[in-house]
Amino acid sequence: MVVMRGRKVPATSYADRAMAQVASWPGVRRGRAACGLGTALKIDGRQLAHVHADGCAELRLTWPVIGRLRRPLLESGRVQLAPGGDWIRVRLDSDGDVDLFTSLASVAIKANTSGARRERTGACMTLARAEVDGAVLSGRPATVPNDLREPRLRPR
Repeated sequence: MVVMRGRKVPATSYADRAMAQVASWPGVRRGRAACGLGTALKIDGRQLAHVHADGCAELRLTWPVIGRLRRPLLESGRVQLAPGGDWIRVRLDSDGDVDLFTSLASVAIKANTSGARRERTGACMTLARAEVDGAVLSGRPATVPNDLREPRLRPR
């Protein structure tokens, strides 16, 4: 059971629990994912997360935040990054993954409501990967434009 807004609701999947928890926060609304492949969470009309049918969640942390948090995100072993993109992916297979998702959703809200951010990539890591795979299968070169390259860490 998950307690939402003072009442107990039966929990189904980890993805459902993660989405329900964040959707209960002030200002967060559910909607259709911009990529058309799942359910999204939005704040101020801007998509900040969505879940695909395979139980993977994608969060828009924005590329500046990903650049700052790259090392701990990768060291967690639970997060996938797209080079130079605004999105990360988390597989939701445990209670710990739900906790990670909700923590990162809080970061995503702050990143997406603290002024206008220029998006570096499209709506979804899954669609971007499909475009690259399609290019490779069709024999076209799959290149990453300079402005989509992986953010660099600042020297210590």
